[in-house]
Amino acid sequence: MIHKLMIKITLLLALLLSFGTGVSAQEVSVSVKGVVKDEFGRPLAGVTINSTDGETGTSTNASGEYAIILDANSHLIFSYSGYATQKIVADGKTQIDVELKPDGHKKDEVVQLGYTSQRRHEISGSVSTITGEELEKSPVANLTQTFAGRFAGLTTQETYSELSRANTNIYIRGLSAARGNGPLVIIDGIICAYNSNQTLDYISANEIESVSVLKDGSTQALYGIQGANGLIVITTKRGIKGNVKIKTSFDQSIQQVTTTPTFYSAAEYAGLRNQASVNDGKGKVFTDQQIENYRIGGNALYPNNNWYDSYFKDYAAMQRASVNVTGGNNKVQFYSNINLMHQGGQFITDQDKYNPNANNVWVNYRSNVDMSLNRYLKAFIRLSGNIKRERTPGSGNSTIYGSLFQIPPTVYGPLTPDGKVITTERVGSPTFGMLNRSGYVRHTVTNITSQFGLDLDMGFLTKGLNLTGIVAYQTNAVGSLSTTQDYERWMRTSNLDELVFNKKGEQNNTPLAYSKGHSYYYHLTYNGALNYARDFGKHHVSGMAYMFFQNLTKADTGSPGLLPYNRVSSGAEANYNYDNRYYVKFDVGYSGSEQYARGSRFIYTPAVSAAWEVSNESFMKDATWLSNLKLRASYGKTANDQSGLGRFAYLDNVTVNGGGPIGSLQYIINERQVGNPYIQAEISKKQNYGLDLGLFNAFSFSLDVFKERMDNMVVSAFSAIPTYQGIPLNYYPQTNSGIFENKGYEVTASYSKAINSNLKISLGGLLGYAKNNVIKINEPLRNADYAYRTQQEGYSYGQGFGYLVDYSNGNGFFNTQQELSNNKLVYGFGTPRLGDLKYQDLNNDGLINEADKAPVGTGALPRLTYGISGGITFKSFDLNFLFQGIGQYSSMIGGQGVWETDFDGVYGALHQNAWTEERFNNGELITSPALSLVKSVNHEANDYYKYNRSYIRLKNVELSYTLPKSLSKAISADKIKFLLSGQNLVTWDKMKSKDFGPEGGGYTSFPVYRVYNVGVNVVF
Repeated sequence: MIHKLMIKITLLLALLLSFGTGVSAQEVSVSVKGVVKDEFGRPLAGVTINSTDGETGTSTNASGEYAIILDANSHLIFSYSGYATQKIVADGKTQIDVELKPDGHKKDEVVQLGYTSQRRHEISGSVSTITGEELEKSPVANLTQTFAGRFAGLTTQETYSELSRANTNIYIRGLSAARGNGPLVIIDGIICAYNSNQTLDYISANEIESVSVLKDGSTQALYGIQGANGLIVITTKRGIKGNVKIKTSFDQSIQQVTTTPTFYSAAEYAGLRNQASVNDGKGKVFTDQQIENYRIGGNALYPNNNWYDSYFKDYAAMQRASVNVTGGNNKVQFYSNINLMHQGGQFITDQDKYNPNANNVWVNYRSNVDMSLNRYLKAFIRLSGNIKRERTPGSGNSTIYGSLFQIPPTVYGPLTPDGKVITTERVGSPTFGMLNRSGYVRHTVTNITSQFGLDLDMGFLTKGLNLTGIVAYQTNAVGSLSTTQDYERWMRTSNLDELVFNKKGEQNNTPLAYSKGHSYYYHLTYNGALNYARDFGKHHVSGMAYMFFQNLTKADTGSPGLLPYNRVSSGAEANYNYDNRYYVKFDVGYSGSEQYARGSRFIYTPAVSAAWEVSNESFMKDATWLSNLKLRASYGKTANDQSGLGRFAYLDNVTVNGGGPIGSLQYIINERQVGNPYIQAEISKKQNYGLDLGLFNAFSFSLDVFKERMDNMVVSAFSAIPTYQGIPLNYYPQTNSGIFENKGYEVTASYSKAINSNLKISLGGLLGYAKNNVIKINEPLRNADYAYRTQQEGYSYGQGFGYLVDYSNGNGFFNTQQELSNNKLVYGFGTPRLGDLKYQDLNNDGLINEADKAPVGTGALPRLTYGISGGITFKSFDLNFLFQGIGQYSSMIGGQGVWETDFDGVYGALHQNAWTEERFNNGELITSPALSLVKSVNHEANDYYKYNRSYIRLKNVELSYTLPKSLSKAISADKIKFLLSGQNLVTWDKMKSKDFGPEGGGYTSFPVYRVYNVGVNVVF
């Protein structure tokens, strides 16, 4: 049967091919040429010119010239970014010169929405866009690092900043549920549902045409159970009809950390250690003479080691190179790209037998080919791939960076006089050993994506109808070859007047040994869509219906996670536009996953949106100053199936394996997860109301207000579980009974104006606010003596709780013995000392314990995000800048470097002015409670350690100069541009200390990097 079906399909394609050829032979063609210029009479290069049916086309050269052969009765459509599209009747003319007019509000910009697209003036929902050209201005290796401050409503958090391996969490309008899910990523119409954030970093800005962020229900409903967290739609570059164009670029970057933790000298460290010991009622750890010996220096017995400077370079280097080739004719258009990145390491190593320093080489390529097989049938192939070779020290880069602060500067080392690795009693693996005696690991990461599609113009049935089918495959593999070894650890004795060492532990020096590891995952996707678009006078109608199936095999190797994951989605969209004044759009998704039982597997996600473009009304025609006024509104449902459920959550997880106390019975039955046959995908209801305003075709303003609510969030059933029942709580089924709400607004404003042929200025800003509220999560009420009986419900997701410091005495410390003696409060976690924090007894029971904890901070995400951008073009010079920031974000931070008790004492900047009786009596600055050698009452979550993590950052600056054409022509180039750029150049924040910044993982994590870059771009 399948064989017969294939024969029928083959015959149909052959018929279409022959039919298309016969028709095209009867067409009457005419040759048209001309020049395209801007409003100042300057030629425009790269303007796209197409016929009405899109069958023929070309683009202008560096002189703005074009030539095209098309049907004599056709129209010429001229399109160029930043300019209004013009449609001109050929009418037998052989010379058509065109002057394009600026489109200050980008009304004619085509906005990609994943499965569909619309011109910006047609959009009734909420979408933010940026071009790949803008993202290229950021000299970084990871694409997600370029997003901050460029999209209204997009929150970015750089949580890990290792060079070329950074991780940036992305959230659209904050959160849609009480968990940290990021958005769905769609690349060239294909959903990347697994490791979406990682997938973004396999793409370079160089190969991107545009990025769209879909923010409201009307743009997300079509994607069903995968749309609730928002979508990031990436469209890569396509071939352009016209002469072959080659663009090359090279960038050399220098990278530097933006923050450096405080590292004390040996004498300073010894003084702090003594201070902590005396506070604990013990004797001094170091004598005054020993501290003096450390201070004087020059004595090997009393070293002064700065381990940070010993192992960490001031700068690292990165090189990037790329080549883009694009061109085509009416039959075939192609775009090919290859990028190369090399990232050098920042560690200082001491190993001559092998190189353990971090080193990454990344090559990625892309080839997009579009083919017109005949008048009705088109085909396209999208191929892309990445190969990364990463070398790390045997213990890993992040582990080594965190170890820099563990060994005190007073420790002799890093080696004994006879070359053995030195450590301390409390440090298991010292930095020197992990960096130089642990070998190295080489990871090879490959990510290959391929697509093949056919597009059938079904105009022979009815005008404007076409059918598209796509098959796509993505595979990702990581192979790791570990070449590792171990080493002996030695410790110096406590007698500082001699160099005597004893062996620590059982480890021995071992030769290098090899081991391998491997993981992989893949997507297999099938997508078919039927599209329709047609004009009937002033009426424009369009629609789309699609069917999608995706088979995913994750990297999991354990049961049942190793089983394939299958999703089926379908949906439809209908658009109506009357006279470019009234717009309405209907969407519905119908999708399901095998994650749920058959009766709960599929759900509908409908949406509707409408817009009124007031500025196009006849009664507004005399208001020439009002170039745009549009009102928008949308309401829709979206859904989410990534709710933290176990695999097949509707089934009981009962397994049988051999064994047992009675050998003859042979089996053990394991009862684990109890299934909920009624569990289903979460549904979020979203409202959006927007206003777009434009003045003088130069100033643009947009306002969006949104509200989102989820009434069936997947949560535990803790508060509903009977006191006596037989199921362990961690195996109890979850239910769709949670409630979550998210509200906010977004504002964008921009001004862009070409003053004259030599000067153009632009300035813009965006502001986004989102606050979420966990209304119901089945949280059990705490006892009545708790000051706050819930710590999740009624608060933003991730709300922290800690003790509140009692500042009634001015500084919040126990400053005198009398004050300490008069204290009647009993601390349930220790006994306060002089200089310790005083906590508030919120429930007035005379006891400081968990019941006194109160909300501290603002939750897991900043509520406010903003960006300010601008640029000046003067003759051949371009200057662009971007400021980016967040606000209303604070949280408690503790741990190493904030609290001083880890290892042999890790002291941050705040500890330099820790409480002492002398410092208090002298009225000196106090920035920390009294130091201690061990955990004290200060080392609890409390608002003294609340950090204001709001900041504003000069995110990006680029200054470029384009050589005169006469000089470019000397090497047969159309354009040569030199540039200087920088990333994360200056940060202004309100952090309590400068040991670490407002982003990242704190004191012991890689800081955000500052980048200085010089580059050159050449176009042929």
